[in-house]
Amino acid sequence: MCDSQLEKCMETIINIYHQYSIRVDHYDMLSKGELIQLINKELCKTLKNVKDPKKVESLMQEYDKDKNGQLDFGEFMRFLSWVFCLAHENIHQREGQAPGQGHGHSHGPGQGHGHSH
Repeated sequence: MCDSQLEKCMETIINIYHQYSIRVDHYDMLSKGELIQLINKELCKTLKNVKDPKKVESLMQEYDKDKNGQLDFGEFMRFLSWVFCLAHENIHQREGQAPGQGHGHSHGPGQGHGHSH
């Protein structure tokens, strides 16, 4: 059985989603309040500037595609994809701001970036 690092991370993400989605209303959807709690506890470093309720409301409107006031798992994954891209950009910005410090993540042994900046 394959028990890769990425598969462990996927299971962790699913488990964290469910830790928050079961709190209010539908057990498999995130309400705005649950999303706020998740951001404050699980994404506090990456989304440190998303404390403003208007910003959270804007995020809900953007990612709540069916406009039911909650994020289902697919909508949450689209939101998380944006968060991952933001985190990746932040890592590379830190690299540019701190010469010689590395960029905080690995592209694998002997691997180049594989993408342009």
